[in-house]
Amino acid sequence: MAQRLDQQDGSSSDRSDELRLTLGEHLEELRVRLFRIVLVIAIGMVAGWWLVTPVYDHIFLMVKKSLPEGFKFSAAWSSLPEAFFFQLKMALTLGLVITIPLTVMQIWGFVKPGLRPHEQKPLQVVVPFSVALFALGGFLGYMILPITFRWFAEMSQGFKGAEVIQNPADIVLFSSKMILAFGIGFQLPLIVFFLTKLGIITPQAVTRYWRQASVGVFVATAVITPSGDIFSLTLMGVPLLILTFGSIAAARLTMKGRDSDAEVLNALD
Repeated sequence: MAQRLDQQDGSSSDRSDELRLTLGEHLEELRVRLFRIVLVIAIGMVAGWWLVTPVYDHIFLMVKKSLPEGFKFSAAWSSLPEAFFFQLKMALTLGLVITIPLTVMQIWGFVKPGLRPHEQKPLQVVVPFSVALFALGGFLGYMILPITFRWFAEMSQGFKGAEVIQNPADIVLFSSKMILAFGIGFQLPLIVFFLTKLGIITPQAVTRYWRQASVGVFVATAVITPSGDIFSLTLMGVPLLILTFGSIAAARLTMKGRDSDAEVLNALD
């Protein structure tokens, strides 16, 4: 009996040692992955430093072309150090954007070994869709920037004698927020798809309360969109509405397929 207890204590000790070893290996792997991510972002920031001026020139030219004829507009820094800090922030932002694929690869490399094959498969399908939707939303946000700038300029023209003196950093920051907001907003259909697959949202309920669901989509669009103008809300809300109901329909079809497969298996049993 004592020998058995000793054996049990020994096996318990071995398991705890193995657990500590495994935890130590995971922490070391995490440290290595984080170091690589920081290093990649730093390199991307150096590359982004040289891209700040072309990006700013492109956005500023877009603004100038979108303004009504004769509109009084100029750009001015509010302090001497502001240009340097703007260059630094933009370099970091561009570095983060440039290195997104490499960062995702490092995160996936850390997470993948801890997932079972059936857990890896959904992520391998979802990630490309998520990236594609983000790119589609970001592209749409970029395309409507001239319309947005022109709308704001026409609003400013309503006040006679007023002249717009714009901070250059604010122009780029607003454009970045608009593109990012559209990219994030276009993740909504993917979220709705998974909520439907998990049974949290049912296609029947959405079909019954489609008016309330449509209002919810446009409310979410109004919260996400930084400009708040009617053009941005419409151009973001309508595609989101179509994609959201499309994702619910896709989830419904996959659920029907799963149910029919289950019925076949039950009949065979």
